[in-house]
Amino acid sequence: MKTARELEIPVRTWVPDRIAVATVFLIMLPIAMLNGTYTGSMVEVSNTLGVYTEDITIGYYAASAGMAVSYPIVPKILGALSGKSLLLADLVLQFFLSWFCARQANIDLLIAASFVIGFLKGFLMLWVIRRIKFIFSPKDVRSEFYAYFYPLVFGGGQLSMVITALLAYHYDWKYMYYFMMLLLLVAILAVILFFRHDRPSRPIPWKELHPREMLIIATGVLMLIYVITYGKTLDWMASRRICTYIVIAPLLVAIFLWEQFHSTHPFVSLKPLFQWKAILGYFYMMMVMFFSTSTSLLTSYLTTILRVDNTHSYTLYIWLLPGYLAGAFICFWWFRWQRWRFRFLIAGGMGCFALFFGMLYFGISPDSTYEMLYLPMFLRGVGMMVLIIAFALFAVEDLHPKYLLSNAFFLITFRSVLTPVIASAFYSNTLYRLQQKYMVELSETLTATDPLAATRWQSTLGSSLAQGHGIDEATQLANNTLYTILQQQGTLLALKDILGWLFAVTLVIAVVSRFIPFHKTVRVPVIRTGEDMI
Repeated sequence: MKTARELEIPVRTWVPDRIAVATVFLIMLPIAMLNGTYTGSMVEVSNTLGVYTEDITIGYYAASAGMAVSYPIVPKILGALSGKSLLLADLVLQFFLSWFCARQANIDLLIAASFVIGFLKGFLMLWVIRRIKFIFSPKDVRSEFYAYFYPLVFGGGQLSMVITALLAYHYDWKYMYYFMMLLLLVAILAVILFFRHDRPSRPIPWKELHPREMLIIATGVLMLIYVITYGKTLDWMASRRICTYIVIAPLLVAIFLWEQFHSTHPFVSLKPLFQWKAILGYFYMMMVMFFSTSTSLLTSYLTTILRVDNTHSYTLYIWLLPGYLAGAFICFWWFRWQRWRFRFLIAGGMGCFALFFGMLYFGISPDSTYEMLYLPMFLRGVGMMVLIIAFALFAVEDLHPKYLLSNAFFLITFRSVLTPVIASAFYSNTLYRLQQKYMVELSETLTATDPLAATRWQSTLGSSLAQGHGIDEATQLANNTLYTILQQQGTLLALKDILGWLFAVTLVIAVVSRFIPFHKTVRVPVIRTGEDMI
């Protein structure tokens, strides 16, 4: 293992190397889990504060947008401040922002706080990456580093959802913020005790931070997220705010891109957008995140059909973690051995998604069990990790190192912000419309002449009367029972419809990917880690 000096960890002279490395991972732990809002508690927050579940969703993705916007200036800040000053300032701000989110009921302020939390996470993330990359890959090989780093980051995100759901169920949704504050406090104390100031801090010219460009793109992206997230809830053009944002958001994005294209010192270089490998990598990773976001359909199946509580719904995501590990293990040895073509790996990763959707399509029913979902979740984790690592490498193969941070900006914006938001809105809208469609079709045959419906109605009516309910109330209960059955059947048919299409699409993409010549040779170029955080 490398020493703390070789890893550039600014610890005091009496601190052992193992303690120094452990402190870096202690700092990384809350970073991987930290967010402004936590989707694992969205039901509890919605019920407690009387807000939409979309309010929690937009806060979650606002943090990702904040990380994307911070990337281009992160190296400048890290180069100007001492490590201890940066860590203390950032961690303390994160502590108070978590406290603010726990006490906040205003959604607009919560979204703003989430964006700032994500913005600050970018500085901590690159500081940690610069130290741990040589721990995971002493030779600084990007594929080896990603095989360790991606499972940690994505696994931390999934773990935070599970912990949030458990804390919200057993205590209160605010306890996740208190839990994160405790982790941050431990990290702050470790920095104070073990770290030293390695160099004096120096000021940074205000122009080098590009505050105007950051404000323009941050506003534009947040407006786009708002429009996509709240479209169905606010009935699209019936909302004056959505109408305004639809006009302003594309205009701000266009202004930003035009300025970056013509600027001699741009905030973000547009060069990655002119590299075919980068574009293909973005496209595939957007597809991966689009298919991965389909777990919202699984949540609907668990809560509506199987009647599983919110805690068990999110606990199911634990099975993604061994999938992440298996996918990372495959990528690690695939790129080290270099014996098979890249397209086989891509076809295999997309095939895992096809198996995921196929098992759900043929497996879900009112009689299915919770346990039958373990294997599909594992396969989804494998496919997602394989494709994310593979295309993170593919996108930067022909890219000049000075454009790596610009590549990270576009990749995170497309992969972790816009695509999941679009996918969530797509699945939500599609499921809702198909539910209504199938409920209408089923209700046309749900009459007194239907023996099954009549038997269920008479059974509920008789049991209600036996319990002492009046005839009117018993009739209403019997009608409600039939409506619940109708709703469950409509939801199941809608899920089958969507999952069937997703199964067919992913299967076709897996087959097509087998024949796409991503590389002309078997061997994939071995490239160094570089200064990016994708």
